[in-house]
Amino acid sequence: MSIEIKGLTKAFGKKHVLRNLNLTIEKGQCYCLLGKNGVGKSTFLNSILDLIKPDAGTVQLMGKTYATDSLAIKQDLGALCEDNPLIEEFTGFEYLNFVAKLYHLPQEEAAQRINSLTNYFFTERESLHKNIAGYSTGMKKKVGIAAAILHKPSVLLLDEPFTGLDPIAAQLLVKLIRSYSTPNRIVLISSHDLNYVERLATHIGVLNDGELMYNGSVQEFTMNGENLIDQALFQLLLPHHVTEADIDWVLN
Repeated sequence: MSIEIKGLTKAFGKKHVLRNLNLTIEKGQCYCLLGKNGVGKSTFLNSILDLIKPDAGTVQLMGKTYATDSLAIKQDLGALCEDNPLIEEFTGFEYLNFVAKLYHLPQEEAAQRINSLTNYFFTERESLHKNIAGYSTGMKKKVGIAAAILHKPSVLLLDEPFTGLDPIAAQLLVKLIRSYSTPNRIVLISSHDLNYVERLATHIGVLNDGELMYNGSVQEFTMNGENLIDQALFQLLLPHHVTEADIDWVLN
């Protein structure tokens, strides 16, 4: 089982966001996609999710393509998108039960999974009986994460999952992702929170100017632990001409 991407290309007008990307992510990997703002990470993930049609190239998941097996792929795929679209007229419990029905989970099993996930993430469960429209950003994020995992997908895609979470919820999410990353699953994360990436990633991809500047194991990326991930990323992406001397005026 793998995600196999060949020649993925996408432009918006004259701006090429993705340029002939080739990448294979194997089962058992927690692959973390890094890069500066606006380099196309969300476009890349949305292409994998079939939310954006590429201009060229193919995306294959578990040996299937959207052209011939769209429903089968989506039944075994879980996703938290960056904008985290929820039905805000629903309560948290209503939304999760709605998602469970979409994936045809038996009622008793769905109830057990929803209760366990909400017990894990929410200290004030009464809030789940209120409309999502009144939730904080962090509460909405936790509902989105629970919805993505509820049907136990083989492929889990998380776009900026830590943004908006308080430190306790973020630590709980790290533990959850670690537990979820079994040898028979793929977890793909796009995140700027390198402290959490450091604790999760088995493999790293660095996207810049529409191309993968790095694609490989976290051990190789950090030179077998000699560098932290943020140091390795800094060295890879920082223009060589940028120095502290450029801002020496702040010292005077």
